[in-house]
Amino acid sequence: MSEARFQLHVITDGKRQANDLHAIVERAVKGGADVIQLRYKSAPALDLYTLAQAISPTIQAAGAGLLINDRVDVALAVEAQGVHLAAKSLPISSARPLLQPHQLVGCSVHSVEEAIQAEQTGASYITYGHIFATNSKPGLPPRGVDALRQVVEAVNIPVLAIGGITKDNLEEVLAVGVAGIAVIGAVMADEDPERASRELRDVMDNSVHRPKKALPSARSLASQAQGVTDGGVSR
Repeated sequence: MSEARFQLHVITDGKRQANDLHAIVERAVKGGADVIQLRYKSAPALDLYTLAQAISPTIQAAGAGLLINDRVDVALAVEAQGVHLAAKSLPISSARPLLQPHQLVGCSVHSVEEAIQAEQTGASYITYGHIFATNSKPGLPPRGVDALRQVVEAVNIPVLAIGGITKDNLEEVLAVGVAGIAVIGAVMADEDPERASRELRDVMDNSVHRPKKALPSARSLASQAQGVTDGGVSR
């Protein structure tokens, strides 16, 4: 898996029962999703941990990665590839020392200033949006591709775009040098998550554009994790 390729992150929508979620995740990674971000905002730690444990083998078997939204403790417990932080999560500067060097710490930002601050405090990558109009942000005007370009140019860490991205507008997003995209409904709500993922994956793989700064692949992170364990310094 090339380190320079665009990544597709699929974020769970928190609406699925365990069996349904597992089926969607299996089809999403089969279709080419690079990362599943497990997000259940109101779930107790034990429920989130149980879900992560249930879907992790399927994700790993596909060569994809698992990120845990918000919960650093769960990310550590299930040995996920990292954690994605939001505005009300732990500060990046507090979360980063708790994780292994190979584990990612991502966060959501909504301005150039927030993006720069995230990089300065230790974020591995950032997610910026929403780029286009989306049902998950009703009534809020999209920030647009020009604003996304400014964020990509302002930082030297990977930037994922999120919000209203489809196969029809994806090339416009890739052109600004993002590391990839994060989607929710485009895959989670589709009647065929495998096809939905593959259509997005095909656009990215056939694009003439390349990331300004790419994210490491799940296999690369897993290899680094194995090296840490073999070196006897695993937490």
